[in-house]
Amino acid sequence: MGLIDTDLSFDPRDPYFPAPGATGVEWALQVFTTTNGYGLDAGARLSDDRRQLHADRYSRLGQQQPVEAGSVDVEVNDSGGVLQWSITARHAEPIKSVKLLLRGLPPEQLRAGWWAPNTGRGWAHGVNGQRFQLEYPGPDWATPWVAAGTEQSGFVLSVRDPLVRRQILHVHQPRYAPGPIAELVHLPMASARRSSYQVPPIRLRLGTDARTADADLDEHMAFVERVHDLRPWDTRPDVPAWMRDIALVVTLHGQHWTGYVFNTFTQMAEALGFVAQHIEPHRVLAYLPGWEGRYYYAYPQYRPGEDMGGAEGFAALTRTARQLGVRLMPMYGGHGANVVQYPPWEQAVLRNDTDRYVELLNRPDWDGDRVGEGDQVFLNPGEPRFREHLVESISATVRDFGVDAAFLDTLGFWFNDPRHDVVEGYRQLVGELRDRHPELMLAVEGWWDALSAVFPLSQQWYGMDRGLRAPRVLTRYARTTAHLAEGTPGPGSTGVHEKGFLHRPADIFHEGHIPVVGIVDTTLPAQADEVAAICRWAADHAPK
Repeated sequence: MGLIDTDLSFDPRDPYFPAPGATGVEWALQVFTTTNGYGLDAGARLSDDRRQLHADRYSRLGQQQPVEAGSVDVEVNDSGGVLQWSITARHAEPIKSVKLLLRGLPPEQLRAGWWAPNTGRGWAHGVNGQRFQLEYPGPDWATPWVAAGTEQSGFVLSVRDPLVRRQILHVHQPRYAPGPIAELVHLPMASARRSSYQVPPIRLRLGTDARTADADLDEHMAFVERVHDLRPWDTRPDVPAWMRDIALVVTLHGQHWTGYVFNTFTQMAEALGFVAQHIEPHRVLAYLPGWEGRYYYAYPQYRPGEDMGGAEGFAALTRTARQLGVRLMPMYGGHGANVVQYPPWEQAVLRNDTDRYVELLNRPDWDGDRVGEGDQVFLNPGEPRFREHLVESISATVRDFGVDAAFLDTLGFWFNDPRHDVVEGYRQLVGELRDRHPELMLAVEGWWDALSAVFPLSQQWYGMDRGLRAPRVLTRYARTTAHLAEGTPGPGSTGVHEKGFLHRPADIFHEGHIPVVGIVDTTLPAQADEVAAICRWAADHAPK
């Protein structure tokens, strides 16, 4: 059962307060520690102008028992059509999260649903009151800005946070409530939990049309650019000149976790030779998952897999690519590790937000026995020793074989590890690599606003056929390709990935998205004509 399916089985009976200048809109507040959740005491009162509230005690949820454990100050400003909440909470225990609850939002706009900039065109969350949840940073919420209603009639809710911290939007109508409740939850970083906490500004703009919603998003992204040093694609210093010509990513699958080999290094070189007949080779980026041997099983030890040809075979592949003009991008696990392969794993393993246990994540059934494998863990690049290991591993591949790029798996996922800030770890990892190899292209799985400031290229979580509602939140700064799990031509094998077989959708050109074709052992013998057609299509559609 997922967290979205859990809820209180009673009415928390929060006191609600009218929002200034917004007829019918009311707000409430809840504060959470690691041991309990609290509402404001029912005796809390607004100032006469409805702009300030001071509560000098809490109540347990349900208002059965007052709690003398701290205080809350809230200021609600109404300026230029925007309501902004400034919240400071104090509690005897360290504060885990703060929730702003909104009710009385325009019902017609709620029924039309909610959309984030990276929501697919023609689609919305929570249509006709369906319960949903968005979490930033993550696949469904790439920046903490969201709109409800149609583009011509709606409202906008956003958070101006200078740091990367979890924001959750949960919209539902519990049985005790007269109408829908929109909950915006903010989580401090676990490494910085304190008994006093100020929530970053939360903004509500009612009565938007297409022009005002666009302007609000532009203001939001201007803030994001400033606080995360997010630069436009055309002026980014971390994009080598050759990357701007890439029109196609060719995924050359190596060795599966089980040891099954999809392509030896010799076969990979032959595949590049075939591709080069149908698209200018300098416009091709070859992506190499499973080049290190048994995919994920060998993580985080990265040298050319012996079953595919070892160092000698890999060197021959790199020579062929160089002669053709194709660029090579081996894959590395940004988090993943096999505990057998990396004995100091316990020092770097991601831990839960209270630092009491290991976060056991992403344990696929690699061998088909319908049971997840037991030795796979996720490590935090914020931990210095593991980060040094990744830097040395990638540097050795660049030094010994002259590869042009490196792909870091799973770094699009965010974790609230109290020992090491994961985003700062990502930044340090990239900074150290760029100091050594200024021309090395770095790519990542997944994207969101601050991550695009660190990695100019990512794999799109959403599928190659998904258009975004407001693509500029991506395309102004970075580029994407299709995910590793996209099926290859023909039966749709996902190669080294754990998805098995997935039908490859038809190619659709989206600005900022680089098409992908994957190649496994059966692809060129059986689907050579389709691969050739994809190459020609990519060459014709990609920007020159």
